[in-house]
Amino acid sequence: MRAKSFILGTSLAIFIWILMPIFLIIWNNQLGLPVYSHAVGKILGAILFIIGLISTLLIVNEHMKTGRVTPLAVEKPLKFIAKGIYQYSRNPMYITILLTFFGGWLFFGHFLLLIYVLLALLAVNLIVIYKEEPELKKIFGKEYLNYCQKVPRWL
Repeated sequence: MRAKSFILGTSLAIFIWILMPIFLIIWNNQLGLPVYSHAVGKILGAILFIIGLISTLLIVNEHMKTGRVTPLAVEKPLKFIAKGIYQYSRNPMYITILLTFFGGWLFFGHFLLLIYVLLALLAVNLIVIYKEEPELKKIFGKEYLNYCQKVPRWL
């Protein structure tokens, strides 16, 4: 992975997993918005967050092992991955990231974190459908089109 990709990826991860949720929790409290709190929700949220985080790191590792320059959507892929977890979903990275967000909402319970999950879900769909998929079709052609017929976009 190039230094630029590493710095960008690390910065983005810190922003989306740490800084933005902290800001939203603070803002939720300042606005007096609802906070969902239940022991089962906290336990389930912690489990989902940990599973999502570990899965995301494993997928990043898969990208590095296969020689794909970066798992970041902002850079063009140089290699096509269709093995491992990518046999079951074309977008496992996004699924695991959304899982961490959802787990975070269940654990902390702040209303604005739920809005964050929903907006992230919308953004991910738009990025995948209108940016990534057309780009991958253009770069990898028939190989990618065949892959799309066999493997679902999400699950």
